[in-house]
Amino acid sequence: MFTFFVIQLIAIFACARTFEINTLQRCEGLEEFLEIDCKFNPDDELDVPQIISRHGYPSESHTVATEDGYLLTLHRIPGTKNGKRGRSSGFFLADQGYDVWLGNARGSTYSKGHVSLPMWSSQYWNFSWHEMGTFDLPAALYYVSNITEKAGDIIYIGHSMGTTQFFVLSSVLPQVAKNVKLMIALAPVAYMTHVTSPIRYLAPFINDLDWVAKHLGIKELLPNDKLFKFLAFECQMKNTKKICQKLIFVLFGFDKAEFNVDILPTILRHDPAGESTKTVVHYIQEIRNSGDFQQYDYGPAGNMIKYGTLTPPQYKLENIKRPIYMMYAKNDILANSTDVVRLEQKLSNVVGMYEVPLDVFGHMDFIFGKDAYSLVYKPILKVMRNFTENE
Repeated sequence: MFTFFVIQLIAIFACARTFEINTLQRCEGLEEFLEIDCKFNPDDELDVPQIISRHGYPSESHTVATEDGYLLTLHRIPGTKNGKRGRSSGFFLADQGYDVWLGNARGSTYSKGHVSLPMWSSQYWNFSWHEMGTFDLPAALYYVSNITEKAGDIIYIGHSMGTTQFFVLSSVLPQVAKNVKLMIALAPVAYMTHVTSPIRYLAPFINDLDWVAKHLGIKELLPNDKLFKFLAFECQMKNTKKICQKLIFVLFGFDKAEFNVDILPTILRHDPAGESTKTVVHYIQEIRNSGDFQQYDYGPAGNMIKYGTLTPPQYKLENIKRPIYMMYAKNDILANSTDVVRLEQKLSNVVGMYEVPLDVFGHMDFIFGKDAYSLVYKPILKVMRNFTENE
């Protein structure tokens, strides 16, 4: 009997690596991409269900309502071995017979709805990854458990913020986390003391930047709107490819050697998918408050109103009881290996640690890297099989 699998990522991540190309010239690397015309990727114009179907896999879309009214879309690839031997994470696991569910957090491209709040309102965007962990994940896990009748058999794979959400869920609502058999954390983010991303330079000024954003009415950052769709088109044009390269590297920290240039236009059509300003501020607070993994900081007065204390509560990692297998990389600018090791030492239930054996492998290479199939997805499958077989 197959274990059911939930991947808490922007759904396009799990479907963006495999496609056929039909014109004469294929780009083998970033330099060729910048200098010559690449082949057209037919996935560029498709949404996630269409991409799944185009590659020969069955596709379902499910709408889930959270307790606080947000409407989330879950994309499903029921376990099948009739596809085209996909090399993306979702297709690869579906090929092995797993029932794959792709999660989309509130505010992202496929989860913009709410039962009562309009998307333009400040109330709608008043959330961070804390609410994603305490509302979105419980709703998704309960829904998948009910549909599949496999509560307790879910293998959860999270990347980056998907790991943060699970750590929040498991520390605040450990009873809900019992729906998960095993959590696999890719580039886990909790402690952020050693972040090397340029975002660290904003940390000393985050209170001022947050004040400015609020007074200018900036509620959402990096929406997947007309600008990014325009860039996706322009990224296929020879004269503008270098601009796209710089943009994507600044946003995500890609390494040239690992960057899969064929899917750049597809990436920009789906990602960034939109984040609340509060979500980004919460992460930058983690950098500023070096050494802490804590709830949102509203300032002393706001914290007294919200929490009854001058400082935000720390997340109680000792409450996390579900088995966790962590994968990390040396060249990760957000999930620094020193911070990952510290997190492992704070948890009592880590069943394995895996450092990707490639020095240039970075944060987004877990999803888009050329070698992700061999260095990440195949090891994930081995971990899943070993864990379930040994139980």
